[in-house]
Amino acid sequence: MVELLSPAGDIEKLKIAVQNGADAIYMAGKKFGARAFSKNFEDDEILEAIKYCHLYGVKLYITINTIVYEDEVEEFIDYVEFLYKNNVDAVIIQDLGMADLIHKKFPELTLHASTQMNIHDISGLKLLKEMGFKRVVLAREVDLETIKQMKKEVDIELEVFIHGALCISCSGNCYYSYFEMNRSGNRGMCAQLCRQPYKLYKEDNEIKLEDKYLLSPKDLCTVKKLDELIDAGIDSFKIEGRMKSKEYVGLVTRIYRNKIDYNKVSDKDINNIKKVFNRGFTLGNLYNQKGHEFINGYKPNHMGVPVGEVIGSSKGKVKIKLSDDINQEDAIRFVLDNEIGFYLNRIYKNNLLVNGAKQGEIIEVDCKEKIPINTKVYKTIDTKLNDYIISSSDNIRKVTLDGIFNIDGNDIIFEVTDKINKEKIVLKESVFEAKNKPTTEYEIREKLNKLGNEIYVFNDLKINIKDNIFIPMTTINNLRRNMIELINNDRLKNIDHTICNYKFDKVDTNITNDIFFEVKNEEQLKYILDNTNYKIYIEDEKLYNKYKQERVIFKQTRLKYNDKENVLISDIDNINKNVITDAYLNVVNSYYVRFLLERGIKKVTLSYELNNYQIKDIVDSYNDRYKDKANLEVIVYGKPEIMISKYNMLNTYNLDDGRYYLVDKFNKKFPLIIKEDYMRLYNHESINKLEDIDELINIGITNFKIVLDNENKEDIKMILNALKVAKNIL
Repeated sequence: MVELLSPAGDIEKLKIAVQNGADAIYMAGKKFGARAFSKNFEDDEILEAIKYCHLYGVKLYITINTIVYEDEVEEFIDYVEFLYKNNVDAVIIQDLGMADLIHKKFPELTLHASTQMNIHDISGLKLLKEMGFKRVVLAREVDLETIKQMKKEVDIELEVFIHGALCISCSGNCYYSYFEMNRSGNRGMCAQLCRQPYKLYKEDNEIKLEDKYLLSPKDLCTVKKLDELIDAGIDSFKIEGRMKSKEYVGLVTRIYRNKIDYNKVSDKDINNIKKVFNRGFTLGNLYNQKGHEFINGYKPNHMGVPVGEVIGSSKGKVKIKLSDDINQEDAIRFVLDNEIGFYLNRIYKNNLLVNGAKQGEIIEVDCKEKIPINTKVYKTIDTKLNDYIISSSDNIRKVTLDGIFNIDGNDIIFEVTDKINKEKIVLKESVFEAKNKPTTEYEIREKLNKLGNEIYVFNDLKINIKDNIFIPMTTINNLRRNMIELINNDRLKNIDHTICNYKFDKVDTNITNDIFFEVKNEEQLKYILDNTNYKIYIEDEKLYNKYKQERVIFKQTRLKYNDKENVLISDIDNINKNVITDAYLNVVNSYYVRFLLERGIKKVTLSYELNNYQIKDIVDSYNDRYKDKANLEVIVYGKPEIMISKYNMLNTYNLDDGRYYLVDKFNKKFPLIIKEDYMRLYNHESINKLEDIDELINIGITNFKIVLDNENKEDIKMILNALKVAKNIL
């Protein structure tokens, strides 16, 4: 049976998700979750959530899927221990260093790999299975045919997003918010800059497009394809939405539950989902959707559903002919360049105030703005639908019990099972001969069934009694209460918690002292080779083969699998012995460094998301803990690749090759390049830490990288001169 996994941003949403049929819930505490701006859960609320879910037989997964800085590790592990000792069913994690540490310290705690790991290849699955992961939340770029192959080749649970917001960037590989606003997406602080308007330029010439929101995907909706996803062998179906409304969580969970259980979904269901939130719907990369099948260039937020069209206006009112029902307190918006929207406090029909109106009727609403005739009107909040979702989610889920009530002499024997646990209560000398009115089967059944607001209901309750007996009703009531307490305790019972001491063996690492230039073209490559002793990374395989030598290292194309040695890699899927890892593995702590070196990695490039103080923390902690040095590289110059995406913007607008830029509302120009079927967006300016090299050397860094974009010979000369200023370099 597949698992339906629903989001919870607070305790109210969690309860609504459970009541509407979720098999499992994912949520975060106040720290280390990749939705920092969701309300999230205090520690006492986490305990309440665990109890609530487990009573209903629902699993609870806690996201700890941010990258973890060195000075946070102790707090992080204490938090994991708190979760483990209180019986969370799994933790969802991004940081491989922390995953390795957790598995060593808490070997029986179930680990799920976050989609932030960007696992898109069978080799990545094999690595995580080897590390002890039970489940992998696949990258949202993986298509259905690849998923089928994954299920055949690797025995590990697969979790896939089936509904909700999509990232335009490959998960875990978006640095846009970090570089623009110092808000790391890998720390749960994404600023959603992809939802902002952009212009597209080729060189210095703007390409006129009707679309404004060039990086804003539609929302995923696969409910009509769920049969195919079930047949593919996917283990868990994940709904996005920890920051969405409780109505969204309840309705989407309910509709997917009905589809899974009864294979039912109607056009009304789809329309209702659109009412609670939609940016337009797509089948996403699961079905390789492209262009405007995938992107919504018109609007980056909730679209709502059509409700009518403007047919006139006068005296501060707008006249609308309705194509759907409308009610007071609904919200509408007019589809204009400067969109206007508001709640309907007053609705007029035939100059009279009304509470609502039906499809086909003509109404007027208050509006100070002049709205043109034929303007489309959309409903963005449906009050009656929202009220219905909440009211119909109140205590509707029940755990079914089977019970047998027997009389043996003067003893009562009461046995109950919830299909997992079985309890038996024997009450000695509790049955008496009736002196007046005998106790009937009906009375016993009525008392035992009085479960009130408890989560339980009897599916089958057998009552076997003799004639002419008397049992006090207080005895029956107490029997019921005691049995429910036993069943509760069974469902909430603690598991054994194994906490291990661990140690790390010494890793033999060759410390190198190199400066590398990552080049983009032959001119750059030749200049570095001819005029310096520095080494080179090159991604162009033809150029690499042409200039192949000891000083030239091949950079494996991102998101492409390789099994080569002595290459620069950017993906977890490509971790092999004798490779170099790039900054895109998000290494921000010494445990991750050690994990990679232990696996035979030659050199580890630290994350872009580190300042010099944090780099010093890593180096010092590594030296102190392991009594050894690590072979580390830091990028000191270049335009970071702030986004990599399977979405190809140039194909969407039928554009030819060339040098393109996205220009934001502040007129910053972000280079955009299509390579190997992936779109790459680069920062509008280069980072420059060349003056920090001496400081970094004193910290213990021995390798440095300069990343070139379109720099010419003169630009490279300036970089080389800056390098010479660093006293320890030459």
